Amino acid sequence: MQQILNWTRRLVYPAAAILLILAGYMVLASPYTSKSDGKILAVYDAESSVEDCDKARDMTPDKENVSSEALAGFCRAVRAGNGPNVDPLNVHDELSNPSDIKTAKIYERLASRVARGSTLGVISFLSSPDSAPVVRFCRTMEIPLLLTLAANNDLLAPTEDTTGIVFRMMPNNGRQATDMAAWVNDQVHDRSGYRIAVFHEPNTYGEFLQQRLNYDLRPNIREKGLILYNFEVTEELQFAGLLPQLMCEKIDLIVYLGYASRAMDLLNKLRWYRADPDTVACRAREASRRESGNATFSNIKVLLSSGAYDDDLNDPLKYPFAFQIFALLPTRPPGGEMKKPSQAAAAPDGQESGAYEYGYDSYAVLQSLAAQKFSAPSQPLEHSMTGHDYRFDGNGELTPVKRNTYVAYPLGSSARKP
Repeated sequence: MQQILNWTRRLVYPAAAILLILAGYMVLASPYTSKSDGKILAVYDAESSVEDCDKARDMTPDKENVSSEALAGFCRAVRAGNGPNVDPLNVHDELSNPSDIKTAKIYERLASRVARGSTLGVISFLSSPDSAPVVRFCRTMEIPLLLTLAANNDLLAPTEDTTGIVFRMMPNNGRQATDMAAWVNDQVHDRSGYRIAVFHEPNTYGEFLQQRLNYDLRPNIREKGLILYNFEVTEELQFAGLLPQLMCEKIDLIVYLGYASRAMDLLNKLRWYRADPDTVACRAREASRRESGNATFSNIKVLLSSGAYDDDLNDPLKYPFAFQIFALLPTRPPGGEMKKPSQAAAAPDGQESGAYEYGYDSYAVLQSLAAQKFSAPSQPLEHSMTGHDYRFDGNGELTPVKRNTYVAYPLGSSARKP
């Protein structure tokens, strides 16, 4: 079996190299790439493929797959407009390979599509971990790339390689950390001794946010006695075993930096927890025990990072919680306030997910960038479903204006308190 795998790898790399050379020759010798009359190559990850947006009119996006949702929004924009043709490319099978083979196979698929004819640019609906091969390919081939859902800061580094090549629609995770710290500081305000439990997953996303948040909160640690308790969410960590400690430490706020599966586990543990006075030996909740029997976490607040958000948390019929839950998101979650008139025209029911909205905007954003020959600063969209001001700096990042921020939205499943 190992020998077969080795032979496969030997065949994959030469094939990818040949296609890269062919696509590179077209960049240098023929007007086949980055042309205003070219097609848009849309890269996505889904179990079932969409070959033509016109035939996807009745497609139901997978709510568990943000790439599929983004593609649905994109195809809706394609059908509504009179812009360039599109070429959807599903890399689901390629992403299932080991990392070394995965990169070569994605290069091969991208090169084969670029070699078919004129290309206006590439739009990626992949997550941050899966986007790196697409970024490297487009930089090498000098094909403009629009990242729709990827927020990892390192994807656009080094910055000298991104000018006029890679652009990002979503505010990056550096901005998320800054906006998160600002919201936490607002909760602390003038109160001294505020206690925060920060849970982070040991991955690039969780560790980046945790380090930046801890750094940005240092002034309040010194000036107001802010107390941070940091917990790494490993597979061995049992939330139930930590809850008595959080109760005894009188935690005011819990911050979760990671993804929805483990975050939901923590929220449900908090929801059902009742501190037994006979087993929780601390004085922290003696008064509440006398008043209501076993103490609960009804008075805490929970802040979820964007990755930890789940649409079901905005439905009070599915997940009613006695405490307040906030999600730090770049767009308002479904079921929130009505959109502005310009946005309502694109999303009349107001129930589209953030990924859907980004996918819808991406079609117009890439055309807008192409009209300006992918130079910065760019001009904003007249109608933006996400509400972002799609102007980019010289590094391809969104300009840091108020409309391009993360906001802590209170979720419908949590208690509403003044």
